[in-house]
Amino acid sequence: MAQLNWTEEEIYLLADRAYALYRQGRYPEAVVIFEGLTAIEPSNTYCRAALATVCMALGESQRAVKELSFILNQNPADHEARARRCEAFCDLQNWSDARQDLAVLRAQGERHHVHRLSWRLHAAGASGSNP
Repeated sequence: MAQLNWTEEEIYLLADRAYALYRQGRYPEAVVIFEGLTAIEPSNTYCRAALATVCMALGESQRAVKELSFILNQNPADHEARARRCEAFCDLQNWSDARQDLAVLRAQGERHHVHRLSWRLHAAGASGSNP
């Protein structure tokens, strides 16, 4: 396969277009662009996180978990990716993994996400304790 040499600006412009499609509710089109961008630049965490977000909007939470796990394998301290993965686990009713991600966020001192996600788990009856 030929080497594709995309500039950061070209990737940014396409990501911006995909984000605009997402904002318009045109999720399938946004997914296609973000998939292409992650194929071109697999380590681009913005594009992977955005792809995961669009997947969640489409109800494809398992796919979102896969994308977010890729990010977390590269950077376990990424609070945004961990919080989104916790949400995806909640959508899948995978309470054990959701609680694990919540525990990591709590241990890392991340307050905003911890508070919100604690309430989500509590409302689902899956927290095991009060938030």
